[in-house]
Amino acid sequence: MAAWPPKEVRKYGHVVCPDTCGAVYLSLCEPYSIIEWDAVILFGDRAKEVNEEVVALMIACGAAAGLAALPLTKKLISERCETVPGHAVLSHRLAPYFWCLFCAAWFVLIYYAGGGVLERAEYITVFLICLIIGAVDLVIKKIPNSMILALITSKIIFLSLRFDIEEIRRSLWGFLAAAVIFAIPTFFKISVGAGDMKLAAVAGFYLGVGGFLQAMVIMAALMSIYGICILIRRVGNLRTKTAMGPYLAIGLILSLIFPLI
Repeated sequence: MAAWPPKEVRKYGHVVCPDTCGAVYLSLCEPYSIIEWDAVILFGDRAKEVNEEVVALMIACGAAAGLAALPLTKKLISERCETVPGHAVLSHRLAPYFWCLFCAAWFVLIYYAGGGVLERAEYITVFLICLIIGAVDLVIKKIPNSMILALITSKIIFLSLRFDIEEIRRSLWGFLAAAVIFAIPTFFKISVGAGDMKLAAVAGFYLGVGGFLQAMVIMAALMSIYGICILIRRVGNLRTKTAMGPYLAIGLILSLIFPLI
């Protein structure tokens, strides 16, 4: 029987061992002592098969998450209103299917965006929270404090798991920058919702200064598109009030998954 670990592992600390299913990359943690299973690298048909299985799993999980998010959104709205408004996002007969398909599509996007298990778990968590925040704010123009707290808790948990000092520093600077930027309008007597200010501060905490600026650009672009649409349809004007939460939530999740700054 051949000696284990192989001499390639003993000499170089790692080796790729091909077999019929693919290859396993092994890393030697300490010389002559522990072998760590670091990653699995698959080739050819097996890789395609596994990829299809994971995508199918993400679609199923996304659909289930969408079904769970819809009643939770209704509950948060009903706690803040005597009756749940008859908004199409909530009450249309196709609403459950829309939520399932929408979440499934985002789960697949998150899978293909790459990253490790921890990163994808964080993306999914933030997406679901942002989805609920956006839907609630769209319908009743209020952002639940519980969802703001959920975002903060999520960031603290994932920061603790990574324990990256530089990331912690970026988060604190982002929080400060967002708080200052959204406090400026109050000096000019421009009304900004308290919920929007809280969400902006948490977005800064989550993304850092660069990511927060990217989220603001995305938010501004989406709100501009909305403004153009209502002008074309003649259902409002430039002074028409709209919820800021959905646009900022979209900016947050996109900037988190696809950081450009």
